[in-house]
Amino acid sequence: MVHSEPPPFTFTPRSRRRTGLVVAGVLMVAGSAWAGYGLGLTIIDANDDAPPAYVAQGTAAAGTLGGLLVAVIGAVGWLFMMDRFPRALSGWHAVGLMLLCSAPGLFVATRELGAGDWYDVAAAGLAAVGLLMVLGGSLLATRRRLRWLDELRLIAEGTPVPATVVESGIDPYDFEEASNLITTATFRFTGTDGTSYLVRQRVTIPAAAPIEEGQRTTLWYDPAHPLDERRIVVAMVHALRWNVPVPEPVPQG
Repeated sequence: MVHSEPPPFTFTPRSRRRTGLVVAGVLMVAGSAWAGYGLGLTIIDANDDAPPAYVAQGTAAAGTLGGLLVAVIGAVGWLFMMDRFPRALSGWHAVGLMLLCSAPGLFVATRELGAGDWYDVAAAGLAAVGLLMVLGGSLLATRRRLRWLDELRLIAEGTPVPATVVESGIDPYDFEEASNLITTATFRFTGTDGTSYLVRQRVTIPAAAPIEEGQRTTLWYDPAHPLDERRIVVAMVHALRWNVPVPEPVPQG
């Protein structure tokens, strides 16, 4: 039996259309506000802070369960699409948005039942925590953009050499239970001095673009510091991490 060598790694970036992302955001906003309203009615009634004639039933239950369901559907959609925008989005954005938008729902419930005081404080607290998480997600995104720019600089300044996958970090049945796999892959490359080196890189691999042992790619490194992984960029890892085409070395001369 003849064993052919795996072809060089290629990757088609996943679609960056924002329609699905907008829909997910709207579902999180609407669902969180609705859930905040329903939970507010339920909690106020349970604490005997509602008018004597009020009983939290259909409206409160529908708001709580329906709102949570809608918000969760939106959050799941957001998490699935978040990897398509790695330099702009974070999971913190989703959690922060839901907390921030649940506050108006709770505020409306307190006004409707004539409650206030601590409920207003709770609504303000939810809004504050949500806002902080949104800001934290934005800071994480900024940090990732800086890392992206640093990798582009290393690609521009580094020395390109061929590299081979010697350990993919993927087991045969890993993708049966997940659409993405976070693992550590090992690559071998030969430096300009003829020395062979191994480098390990953390990578998220989508089921649509699995990597194979023996696959070839390009690696950029600093010949003066060949073992410094902070100065190494592996083309396939770069493409998968940032959802971009696999970079190619620029011909010299």
